[in-house]
Amino acid sequence: MRKRPDRRNCAKRAMSALVAVIATSLVMTGCVATQDGSPTRTPPEPPRHCTTTECPELSVFAEKQVADSGVTPQNASERVPAYLTEVLDDLDRTWQDWFAQLNIENITPGRALIEPGETFASKCLESSDDVLTSDFANALYCTLDNEPDGQGVEREGSIVLPVQTFADIWDGKLFGSDGIMLGDFTAATIVAHEYGHNVMYRLADAYGMNKSQYPSGNNPELLADCFAGNWAATVFARKDLSIKEIAQAAVLIFSIGDPLPDQGHGTSIERIHALTRGFTDKLTSGGQPVTCLKNYWPAALGS
Repeated sequence: MRKRPDRRNCAKRAMSALVAVIATSLVMTGCVATQDGSPTRTPPEPPRHCTTTECPELSVFAEKQVADSGVTPQNASERVPAYLTEVLDDLDRTWQDWFAQLNIENITPGRALIEPGETFASKCLESSDDVLTSDFANALYCTLDNEPDGQGVEREGSIVLPVQTFADIWDGKLFGSDGIMLGDFTAATIVAHEYGHNVMYRLADAYGMNKSQYPSGNNPELLADCFAGNWAATVFARKDLSIKEIAQAAVLIFSIGDPLPDQGHGTSIERIHALTRGFTDKLTSGGQPVTCLKNYWPAALGS
């Protein structure tokens, strides 16, 4: 994710259009509910590829998993890290179950939450002398960072979240700039986007794919947007997500789009299209990973 120039009026129009589209798909089908949120496990077997006709769907858990953040200026130092952790736990739960159906384990990313007063030296920084602070105006997924996941298991490949930058979201700031329609799901969508990068790399690793087989151009970022939409669909299906919160995600994606095509992240319209494509399938059901793979990374699909 990265900050782009302020285009609030355009964002309002784009948000209205997206909400109008998604509002017609309130009945989400095609997802399998679990009773307790436990990942579906299968005996260890070789990883299997999704195909265009056969691919697991993301499960929808039977109970509420992510509570309202309850963030206020007075409690932000406690509630923001707690909320980010809840979102990461939910993403772990959802994607672990999906990967298990493909016989792929150990997919959870490491986590680095940079709290105020702390610094973090990511291996993805250009210089070893550089460090990230809690107000670093970005979030990232680094394949080189070894950090513990939610269960304390060290993983190669970690999500890095600067806590103060996220706290600013509830104060009307998005990556250092004034924002509109900001709130819980703004923060959650940023985290889900970074988690989408983790999904891509875990698939590539399981399938033994090299960098030449990765998505090209803007597609890595659009794929992450689409995977974020997949997760949002499961949240919406279990009644954890309102139309207002969908609007927060739409405005976020619009505001961080590239101003011109082929600049690395996708234009605002391309990014909203990717998020929508991940969220809903033909306005009748929740979007699924296979749709994202077909559109942004067909090389990952088997025959």
